[in-house]
Amino acid sequence: MTVIKLNGLTKNDPKNLLIKPQLSILVLNIMPNKAQTEQQISRLFAEVKTPVSVTFMYPKSHVWKHGDQSKLSASYATLDDLKDKYFDGFIVTGAPVEQIKFTDVDYWDEFLEIRDWAHKHTQNQLFKCWGAQAALFADFEVPKVNVKEKIFGVYKNQINTTHLPRNFLMPQSRFSKVETSIVESIPQLEILADNVQTGSFFMRATDRNSLYIMGHPEYTANTLIDEYHRDLKKNQPIKKPVNISLENPLKSYIGWHNSSLDLYQGWLDQIQKERINHDRKQLQI
Repeated sequence: MTVIKLNGLTKNDPKNLLIKPQLSILVLNIMPNKAQTEQQISRLFAEVKTPVSVTFMYPKSHVWKHGDQSKLSASYATLDDLKDKYFDGFIVTGAPVEQIKFTDVDYWDEFLEIRDWAHKHTQNQLFKCWGAQAALFADFEVPKVNVKEKIFGVYKNQINTTHLPRNFLMPQSRFSKVETSIVESIPQLEILADNVQTGSFFMRATDRNSLYIMGHPEYTANTLIDEYHRDLKKNQPIKKPVNISLENPLKSYIGWHNSSLDLYQGWLDQIQKERINHDRKQLQI
C-alpha cells in the first residue's frame, strides 16, 4: 500500500501516487542509523492495507553523532515545528541508551515535553524498545531493570490470556527489561505478551491509547545478524541471537514479520475505528 514520507533522509516523491493517505503518522526517530530505521518502518507500512503519510521528528536537544547534524535538521521536524499540528498516530523508536539512567539521557527533558504534547496532539501512540521503557517510566513510574546478558534474538508470547497468539513473535535487542510483577500491579496497564526470558514485552495502557513494545517489529531479516557481526568485530561480549538462523535468516523472518504486520495493521485499524466513532459523536452534537 502507499506510504508518503513527507520529510526525512529517505523522503519519497508523492507527486505521482494515485492513492491518498488515510492516516497521518508522526515518528520520533531516535535510533542512531536514522535512514535505515526510516526504511524499515516505511517497509512495514507499505505492506499493510492502510495508506499513510509519515512525518519524522527528532529531539533538537540531542546532537546526532552518527551522521550530518545539519542534514538532519534540514530533513526532520522538531517539536517547535509541530506544536500546532495534529496526527492520527505517534511512534517513538528505540535508542541504544537503555543502560543509562533516564534522567541522564541528554534529551530526557525534551522527551517528557514531547510525550506531554503527544497526549493532546496525537490520537494513538506506539512506543518501541527504549521508547517503551521511557514512556512507561514517564506515564506510570515503571522502572527499567538492567540485565547482565543482552536480551538478543526473537522471542514469542507465552501467555494465553490475551487476543495475541502464543506464537506472536518479536525481535529483541536490549540490556534492560521491566518486571512483570510491577506492570501487573498497575491497574491501567494490560500485558498482551510476556516471556520468561525477556519479561513483559507488549503492554497496553487502557486509559491513554498507548502501546508499549519491548522490541523492534520493524527489523528486517538481517538486522540482528548484522548487529551480531558488528559486536564481534568490536570484540564485545555477544552471543548468537536466539531463535534465528545465521545461515538462513529468512526462514525465521517470515514468522516475526507476519506478527509485525498484524501489529501495525491492528494499530491502524484501531485508530480508524476510534476516529470514525469520534466523527459520529461530533455529528450527533
